[in-house]
Amino acid sequence: MKATLASLFAVALFVVVPFAQEKTPTPDAVLSDLRAGNARFVSKQFKRPHQTAERQHELATGQNPEASILTCADSRVPPEIIFDQGLGDLFDVRVAGNVARDPEIASLEYATEHLHCPVIVVMGHQKCGAVSAAAEAGTPPGHLSSLVDAIKPAIDAAAKLPGDKIANAVRINVQNVVKQLREAKPILSEATAAGHLKIVGAVYSLDTGKVDWLPDAAAAQKTSAK
Repeated sequence: MKATLASLFAVALFVVVPFAQEKTPTPDAVLSDLRAGNARFVSKQFKRPHQTAERQHELATGQNPEASILTCADSRVPPEIIFDQGLGDLFDVRVAGNVARDPEIASLEYATEHLHCPVIVVMGHQKCGAVSAAAEAGTPPGHLSSLVDAIKPAIDAAAKLPGDKIANAVRINVQNVVKQLREAKPILSEATAAGHLKIVGAVYSLDTGKVDWLPDAAAAQKTSAK
């Protein structure tokens, strides 16, 4: 049975790869497109691309998303709307607190290795409920402790900084996940090192609709070391 399932999965991958390889934009081109899309969202000048019946039928034979978005499951943070994109444009991985455990990392590896997405955006958001829950004292009920444990390092780091504790923790949590993904071996780390993949952090404002792109801490460290 295991061999059969593995064979079917391999066939599924073979089917989507030719479609994905038709054109692979550069990471910078993808980020430029996402920034432009968010600017349209903020100004409410939507293009709403790739939302036709023709696009839907085209995608029945494969997919070619330009970016992977790891973001919170919060209903107020839908990536396709925030970035003014359409069907098949984004590979969404959504989980409360935009944390990265094995299932999330595996999903992003699939998008990188088999769909050739050149960009991963880790996007937190203002007033994140998962981050607020992690900041509260006590033991959360049910399976919430798994989320709290993943976010807790950001809470601890934010406690040492001036300013809004939750806002700082949201940003630090994004930065922690970006670092985690860049170091995830072998697929994401190797793709990043080869220049085929760019992993960036961002924070979405519920108030304004604007996505603020976080500075690249790794690049800043390299510059300061010279």
